[in-house]
Amino acid sequence: LPWQLVLLISMTNFTSAGQQAGAGLLAAGAGLPEIGVTVLVINIRYMLMSLSLSQKMLRIPVVKRLLLANGVTDEIFFLAMREKGQLSGWFFAGLSAGPYAGWVLGTLFGALAGSVLPAAVTSPLGIALFAMFIAIVVPEARGSRAVAAVTLTAVALSCLFRWVPLLNRVPSGWALILCAVAASVMGALLFPAPETEEEGAVA
Repeated sequence: LPWQLVLLISMTNFTSAGQQAGAGLLAAGAGLPEIGVTVLVINIRYMLMSLSLSQKMLRIPVVKRLLLANGVTDEIFFLAMREKGQLSGWFFAGLSAGPYAGWVLGTLFGALAGSVLPAAVTSPLGIALFAMFIAIVVPEARGSRAVAAVTLTAVALSCLFRWVPLLNRVPSGWALILCAVAASVMGALLFPAPETEEEGAVA
């Protein structure tokens, strides 16, 4: 892809997992519906985060909240939710401006460098994102049976879609969607979050 298009994708898709999956599907020649649904499933947690954050932005007009929602990531959500009381639009914009700028500039530098560096240098860098995911998931899985069970279920299902005849004909994007949804449903059924006393009182 030309670096200009890579930059545009990065500017409109502020998510590492979503961009990684989308880029892989583009390289595999997947259709737009498959790419769109895959990225939606991967990023759907941001919708839930945005719903929570909207309760801390009640004084901000809806149009501005929609613009600010583009800056929601796991880390920014965590920092914003730690703030007590209502958030201002300028505060949240400042919170997300640095990571967004780093994300876009990093993509730009990577795209430009990738066009001049040999494959022997750029190919090993492809495992960096997977190494980050492992570093995030393994400690959580060691401390939580639910996380471990959901992770192992997703891995097992992925292996089935990779190696079992007929199942391995399912396009990678749809296989990813099915694995993610099935593992999440299994986790929700076997390890439901306990209802707190406050939630019970509200209900």
